Amino acid sequence: MKSVVLRVLSRSLLSLTLASVSLSSHAQQLGHYIGGFTGLENGSSPPPGLYVASFGLIEPIDSIRGPAGNTVLKPDINVGGAIAAYSVTTEKKFLGAEYGLAFMVPVLNTRFNSNLFDATEVSAGLSDILFMPINLGWTKGKANYTVNYSFYAPTGEFDPNSALNPGLGFWEHQIQGGLTYNIDKKKLWNTSGLTTWEINHSKLGTNLKTGPIFTGEYSFGRRFFKYQMNAGVVGYASQKLSPDSGLPPLLSGYLDRAFGVGGEWKYTDIKHKLAFDVRYQQQYGVQLRTSGQVLIFSITFLNMLPPPKPAK
Repeated sequence: MKSVVLRVLSRSLLSLTLASVSLSSHAQQLGHYIGGFTGLENGSSPPPGLYVASFGLIEPIDSIRGPAGNTVLKPDINVGGAIAAYSVTTEKKFLGAEYGLAFMVPVLNTRFNSNLFDATEVSAGLSDILFMPINLGWTKGKANYTVNYSFYAPTGEFDPNSALNPGLGFWEHQIQGGLTYNIDKKKLWNTSGLTTWEINHSKLGTNLKTGPIFTGEYSFGRRFFKYQMNAGVVGYASQKLSPDSGLPPLLSGYLDRAFGVGGEWKYTDIKHKLAFDVRYQQQYGVQLRTSGQVLIFSITFLNMLPPPKPAK
């Protein structure tokens, strides 16, 4: 579908911008991927072509939650970032799927990543780059399927003795699988789901290692304006699968988690080769993580092959 072109970029390439708002004295370590960074049609791969995107994100954090979901700290933090993302889907087939690859460069990133933290301090710079060497997409009837593998390289500045760091300081493997299903014959109503599995290495210069994390994201939407617009409800659930290692005894053995729900609006302007996306989610049910809101907006240049015809 025309409006799925933002999906890979938004689901995988902007996932690490806000990932490390983690305070070891109150919260556990986070991976690079943040729940809620994908939404409508996140179980689809884009059609063949080149996609160049610019993302902006804003995450106001209003609390840090303890093991029982209780508020242990109420900071005044605003985390933001700007990202350049690049994605290519080829016309060649592999295992019956269209093959693509992508990478993301966070050109500006502000994050909080330590147990020693000053709410008035700001850290910005190049963060950890994501590479997606394998992205596969299938279409069968009213359903689209996707499977991909990515890894994050610790290219961002990281000092284990610093309270603020642009990078997370560790390598991470990420595997995703998803499905988008068009409910009615006209393919106006649509639903989707995407699962993300994170496998992390130890932080450079420390014995801290983030446990594996599972995130499930979902959406339900409807297309308008000759399929160029899609709007609907989005949400996610994120759960640590096994405890972090190297943490202080106070947090050893705990499994952090978070949920989110909100809405999304997408519009694809075929004539001008541009796509626009705005997604907002409110976090809830958070344990051992920061809690707040997430706003994501993006503009993507589309060079699809072959070029689709503009809607009349």
